[in-house]
Amino acid sequence: MSREHGAPPRHVPDATTRYDALTGLPSRDEILALITAELDNRSADSHCSVLLVDIDGFREFNDALGPATGDDLLRLIADRLTSSLRPGDTIGRLAGDEFVVIARRCHSIAARAMAAGFASVFEPAFELGDRQLTLTASVGVASSTDADISATQLVHNATAAMHAAKAVGRNNHHVFTDQLHHTNRIRFDLIERLRGIAMVERELTMVYQPIVELKTGHVVGAEALIRWNHPELGLLMPDAFIPLAEDADLIVPLSMWIIAEVAHTIADWQARGIHLQIGVNVSPAHFATGTLATDVIDIVDTYRIEPGCLALELAESQTLHDLDAVHYQLRDVQRHGVLIAIDDFGSGFSSLERLATLPVDILKIDKSLTQHLDSDNLHRRRAMTTLCAALVEVTTTLGKDTVIEGIETPEQLQICTDMGVTFGQGHLLGRPMSTAALEQFIARHSTHSESA
Repeated sequence: MSREHGAPPRHVPDATTRYDALTGLPSRDEILALITAELDNRSADSHCSVLLVDIDGFREFNDALGPATGDDLLRLIADRLTSSLRPGDTIGRLAGDEFVVIARRCHSIAARAMAAGFASVFEPAFELGDRQLTLTASVGVASSTDADISATQLVHNATAAMHAAKAVGRNNHHVFTDQLHHTNRIRFDLIERLRGIAMVERELTMVYQPIVELKTGHVVGAEALIRWNHPELGLLMPDAFIPLAEDADLIVPLSMWIIAEVAHTIADWQARGIHLQIGVNVSPAHFATGTLATDVIDIVDTYRIEPGCLALELAESQTLHDLDAVHYQLRDVQRHGVLIAIDDFGSGFSSLERLATLPVDILKIDKSLTQHLDSDNLHRRRAMTTLCAALVEVTTTLGKDTVIEGIETPEQLQICTDMGVTFGQGHLLGRPMSTAALEQFIARHSTHSESA
């Protein structure tokens, strides 16, 4: 609440809707009007800053506790933020769990310090009945350095900075810059192109990294990896656009395009007597739709993919904790001859329980473990070798295949072979390549025909 402006008492809604009915704070329209007035009256050496405060994970709190308790929590947050203001500053509620602070006569450096100080504002737990809730907030900061900036643009810039703060982790703050604007513009353009013509114009392409039987050196399969040949930005790796697709709800159509593209390649190889096991990464977001199994089965039936030729690779992530949500879908695709692999095992959320519980055919040990097998640090080397050997033994005992990723050196290859790893993948064994290059690679390293 402003300590300069004559706002009504807290929690009393204004008939003109200038104030939020829940918290009594200025509403979005009133906040924009106050910022506009501040911008109109500022002097050349006096800046106004806007801080956008977003409560981390508030939706989870609201879903767990119910909307009535969520409203009580928002009132407590509003009270605490209001009490932390400098004299002359104003706080309003933008929408939901987003609050806006108008910091008058405040340049960007001072506003950054104010944003950092919000961490201590949220440190004491919020008491709701017999509950004590610990909250954090992500804060975006934007200052009126541009003489022609509008109130709406200033709030938009603060919002963009807040999202940048969330992108690097919760309980953080970020200051809007021209570079951030440029980055957001590129992000927007990538999403729109991905939504519109990237798939239609075949700017997207698949490459295949060989999977090799270590004892014989024969190519037994490959992992399908997507690339984007962007007409202006050049070749883009998945990390540059897959997260964007997930954020923009494009991951399912993109996933469908990838699986269909790989299935088309497998069908072509089958017709020519080339039989490989091709792994395709699938997003947890596709599982969340509940349509993954039917989507994959439709493609498998359409292209008449033979059993054992297509494998779905699930990233070893925290999202796999909800076993019931994925189990029945995996069983469905398995019944249609599709194999299931856990990818990146050991990269952060590993669970042997999931390996034993989920209908998994293949375990892929993450390269973060492999890279230490020939480390100069003897303690780390022994530890990682012991860990990998134990994983191989457990996987073999459970009747599943093991692929170890990230084999980069001859010594790593020898260690993996000695510990009984069946299959390997990595730059030493073969880099990602086009279908034509993979066919030539196969011809040099092994024979895959119906008689093989």
